[in-house]
This record gives sequence, C-alpha cells and structure tokens, in this order.
Amino acid sequence: MKRTLAFLTLSTISAVYMAGAAYAQGDFYIRSDHSNGGFNGSHEILTLPKKGYHEARYCDRTFWVSSGTVVWTEEEVAAGRSLIVEENIGAERRVVCSDYSAFATLEDLGLRKREIEQIRRRNEPLDMKSSRLRTIRDAFSQFK
Repeated sequence: MKRTLAFLTLSTISAVYMAGAAYAQGDFYIRSDHSNGGFNGSHEILTLPKKGYHEARYCDRTFWVSSGTVVWTEEEVAAGRSLIVEENIGAERRVVCSDYSAFATLEDLGLRKREIEQIRRRNEPLDMKSSRLRTIRDAFSQFK
C-alpha cells in the first residue's frame, strides 16, 4: 500500500512538473517598432523545424523562419524601424534579441542566388497604377 501511494505521488508530481515545463515555453516573434516606440507589426518565428521554413540565427539562438519573414525584416530595417525578438509567455513578454543588425538576411539562409531573386520578386510591392485598390481609393478621395 505504501509503495502504491508513493508511486502515485511520484507520478503525480512528475506529471505536474512536465506540464509546468511545457507551459513555460512561449511563442517567439520578431517585433517591429516605429522610431517613436509605437508598435508596427510582428512575425512569428519557430523554435522547431517546419517544412518551408529556414534555419536562422538571432543573437546566437537558432530559430526557423519563412523567407517572407526575412524579407519583411530587411524592409523594416531599411525603413528605419527597430526590431527585436521577443518571447511571449501568456501576457508576459521577454526580449530575447535586440541586435537587429545581426538578423538573418536571405543570403544567410543558404539559398541559391536564383531562389533569392525569385523570393525578392515575389515580395515586391504591387504596381499601384494598375491596382483596383488604387482606383477605388481615387474614387473616394473627394470625400476626405
């Protein structure tokens, strides 16, 4: 009886500990802020490999990112915004990396030059002259 009780107690404590350890892991994001400190946007990055994602290093930690996220970070830095990698655990946020000069670029992902060119072309902004949204915006511009 004592052995059974001890085993159940140990099993319960182990389960609670493992659940707590799993709960402590948070989600990771690259966050972009305007120069005045206001939030601009964020992209989630992964701690485990996923199909279509690439290994990237941020402040000596390995993450898995999409090529679109890397292009976005390059554009954000070029626009003068500051970037950080943060971990979100519930309502708590913790900065993991704030050295955005060391953030991955498409060239750092080990892609071939042709792949990089295709990704950059795919992420170019739309030509606003032929865009339907431009036409709609212009139609309503007189109501400002």
